[in-house]
Amino acid sequence: MPRLVLVVKSDTFFKLRTQPSSKLNDNEKVFVEAGKSFELQSYAYADPIVGDFNGHIKVALRDTTLQGFNTWFIYSLHAQVELDGLVVYPYEDQETISVLWVTQDTVFKRRPVQSSMLPPSELYAVSRGQKLFLHSYAYADNQGDFASHMKIAIRYEQDYLRDLSTWFVYDRHGYVEYDGQVVYPPEDPNIPVLRVTQDTVFKRRPLQSSMLPADELYRVPKGSTWKLASYAYRDSTGNNFFNHVKFALKYPKDEINGFNTWYAYDRHIQIEVAGKVVYPLPVTPSPPPGPTYSGIPFKLPGNVSTFYTDQPIIANGSFTWGEATKNATRIPETEAIVSNILALARELQKARNQLNRPFQVNSWYRPPAVNAAVGGASRSYHLTGRAADLEVSGYSGRQVANSLFGWWPGGIGIYSNLPNVVHLDIGPRRTWGL
Repeated sequence: MPRLVLVVKSDTFFKLRTQPSSKLNDNEKVFVEAGKSFELQSYAYADPIVGDFNGHIKVALRDTTLQGFNTWFIYSLHAQVELDGLVVYPYEDQETISVLWVTQDTVFKRRPVQSSMLPPSELYAVSRGQKLFLHSYAYADNQGDFASHMKIAIRYEQDYLRDLSTWFVYDRHGYVEYDGQVVYPPEDPNIPVLRVTQDTVFKRRPLQSSMLPADELYRVPKGSTWKLASYAYRDSTGNNFFNHVKFALKYPKDEINGFNTWYAYDRHIQIEVAGKVVYPLPVTPSPPPGPTYSGIPFKLPGNVSTFYTDQPIIANGSFTWGEATKNATRIPETEAIVSNILALARELQKARNQLNRPFQVNSWYRPPAVNAAVGGASRSYHLTGRAADLEVSGYSGRQVANSLFGWWPGGIGIYSNLPNVVHLDIGPRRTWGL
């Protein structure tokens, strides 16, 4: 008979309710030391009716009771579940942390209604730029959406607000990021992007660099890109900015020295929308003899030619090297990883052709340092280029998984805390979350 075991990784409490231990009576909690293990009848990290367990997992102990009970809750970061010695919770890459960024001063709420309808005890003021690590988020449940709000569960107990992990926030006042990619609300594909075409400096005023103090300058390398809220090359009176472009950075995380508005010399940058240059207005060249690429150039192990971020991984394919390498910031370390990326791209292209919808790549290859920084699983297939986390326009993660289940050759996984994301890899054939 399969053996299901709970392994306690940190000193913690078993609880009868999913509340901070400081809010529970002594008869509602039991202290348990790190290293303890318990055989289980079952476990769950979410309920189809009430949703997640406020950052906890629910376990039913086998042949054991504590204070007369066999069913308890335990903080999910303090334990793991093993089936015959194999870790089954958290799943592959479920440890990767999603992050909420607050984009303007707002209030978190205990219920998804207008602030004026709630008492002060159900409101919590939060400033623009606040960053919170999440256990999960949702924009709807089985009863419908949350009236233009996101429901969030804060990951770490020390970050709880008034000792509560679960709150609602208006979805225009923040966004959720996963492995550096915005996953909710869906990012507008027409966001302007500023691309630096040669080493330059951003400036707080549109003057020569020699006329500005050091604290009004920020050096930027060629090839870097920045997502914009807006840009302009003339002011309201029609005057230009002395050959500069004025721009406002879209995301608080990208602010430079606490400022989101800067200037750049217009010969050193270009503005792109949906991959097309919109400023300066491009000069139409003669048709080149064969494909040309304008993305960031880089080299790959085992190859002598130059590759570009906008170059398809396979001929006439839909997936680019920029998607696999996070815009050339994650270059594969070995020729074997390059081969794995090619193999996964071939399978993903079959899936893309079947669904006939755009795929958004949130995460593909991760070097060890990046994988550790984002909380990825220690044996993640992302480390070898054999896994990708994706979203498909108009589909939930479950719908994508169900569509590909019959033929996908490797792993397919979905997550309750990332409802639009599906994990696809070319490791052993297996599923989770379905």
